Amino acid sequence: MKTISRAKNSGFPAVVFIILYLLLFIARHGFSIDSASIAQSDPAKQSDSKQGSDAEQPETKIVKPLGPTDEYNRGVPRGSLKGFLKATRDGDYKRASQYLDLRYLPDRVSEINGHQLARRLKIVLDKELWFDLEVVSDHPAGFTDDGMPANRDVIGRLKTPEKTVDLLMQRVPRGDGAYIWKISNQTVAEIPHLYEHFGYGPFGESMSKIFPDAQFLGWQVWQWILWLINLALAFIVALLITWFANLLISRKDSEMRRQIKQLVAWPVRFLLWLLLEEVGLSFIGLSMTVRTIFQYDPVLPFVITWTALRLVDLLVFWWGERLGRSGREDAIVLLRPARTAIRVTLIIAAALFWLDNIGLKISTLIAGLGVGGLAVALAAQDTLKNLLGSIMILLDKPYKVGQRIVAKGHDGIVEEIGLRSTRLRLLSGHQTTIPNDEMAKIDIENIGQRPHIRRVANIGITYDTPPGKIEKAVDIILNILDNHEGMVPGLPPRAYFSEYNSYSLNIIVFYWYHPADYWAFMKFTQWVNLQIAREFQKEGIKFAFPTSTTYLSQEDNQPLQVSLDGNLSLDGEKV
Repeated sequence: MKTISRAKNSGFPAVVFIILYLLLFIARHGFSIDSASIAQSDPAKQSDSKQGSDAEQPETKIVKPLGPTDEYNRGVPRGSLKGFLKATRDGDYKRASQYLDLRYLPDRVSEINGHQLARRLKIVLDKELWFDLEVVSDHPAGFTDDGMPANRDVIGRLKTPEKTVDLLMQRVPRGDGAYIWKISNQTVAEIPHLYEHFGYGPFGESMSKIFPDAQFLGWQVWQWILWLINLALAFIVALLITWFANLLISRKDSEMRRQIKQLVAWPVRFLLWLLLEEVGLSFIGLSMTVRTIFQYDPVLPFVITWTALRLVDLLVFWWGERLGRSGREDAIVLLRPARTAIRVTLIIAAALFWLDNIGLKISTLIAGLGVGGLAVALAAQDTLKNLLGSIMILLDKPYKVGQRIVAKGHDGIVEEIGLRSTRLRLLSGHQTTIPNDEMAKIDIENIGQRPHIRRVANIGITYDTPPGKIEKAVDIILNILDNHEGMVPGLPPRAYFSEYNSYSLNIIVFYWYHPADYWAFMKFTQWVNLQIAREFQKEGIKFAFPTSTTYLSQEDNQPLQVSLDGNLSLDGEKV
């Protein structure tokens, strides 16, 4: 026997959306109720209705009902249960009592009249159970293979804190020798117990006496009125709480606090409204129809997802500010794809949760998403490689935006570290782009990371410079560089007579300039060069320049003749 068992509702709509969803589900359930009413009505009346609507149609063939002929259509379990449900829905509890087996009831139950028992059972069923009439037997003998006695069928079960109550249909004698199906006296005897747990209670009973005994979607008039009052009160309470929270947040003004205020003023307010509404509805009680509507209702999942997305935005904003304060602006570029990935994941998870909540099988959909994700991953290998490369670069930090690097022969300033590539502005002014997948693999010379600039200079003086002058030249250079501008304390300047070059005596000079400001270094270098030139000139120390010595020879058959300025011959005579 298939039934819809007791379940807790998972969400409650806000005023902004409730009208749309109520209209949709009213139409849906109204159609199903009308169809059920037609199916449960007396066949003879249906035939009369059809004949009255079209007198020209041929006479409808009357189908003999299964089981014994009965004015209440109680020949089979399904017909009897349909008749009871239709009578209670129409408010005809006197007729509904004809479907209850009122024989052999305990004294405490027999004191209650039949139509009152029918009403209480209807209230319990409306709140806790939904029958699938198609699986109730339509055979006069009922189900014979369900493990129950031959004259009984189980149509549902209800659990209370004390016990589990079986709802039974029982085949009983009608009094004229025929057997009909009624709701078992064993079940009827449990109606007071079930109503104690699932009924309206004293407050509901008093309200049902004040308002008309009419219902819509399984709710009485007084329940709809209480729901509207609860809806308004929940919104007012949510509004006051979030307003007070924003008042506390506004004591200090900052962009972060403004973001939090937006979060509290919108998604948190609506989420709190729905949660307070749920608390109120737990006191009103839900009918199975309304519970089903709320089960299909996407408002609560939507508001929860909205709140989660805004929380993600807030966390990303906070993390970006933290990275900015720590000087890691380049890592902020990772927050954008991370934020997008988290948002997409949350939206997909919320959609799958809602689809699963309304009863759809999402295993096939998840499998499809997995295959589709694999296909996308294969098609986007290069993109994923570059994305992983950018993550590795930003985590390992071999270079940052604004630093000068040399990569793959390109010397330039890093302008941007993107998700796919790194952009360099070359010293020539041109821009080049290198994929991050390659940047993560190659050797990179980070010029911008150097703590200082080192200069190695070779100063050549002429070979005719005496040793004393050579020592003087080294001392002059060291005096110029002594405690110089930008000197690194641990790296004092150094100068040495280092080599006999082909045309000069070489003095090698080392010094380090800090900080590594290239143009300040060049200005200081110019000053050093000028000072050396002035001091060497004063001391008569000459800079060497490239010279060569040529040796001439002659042969007997090829006399050598050389003409020199001054018209001198090779032996010094005038020619």
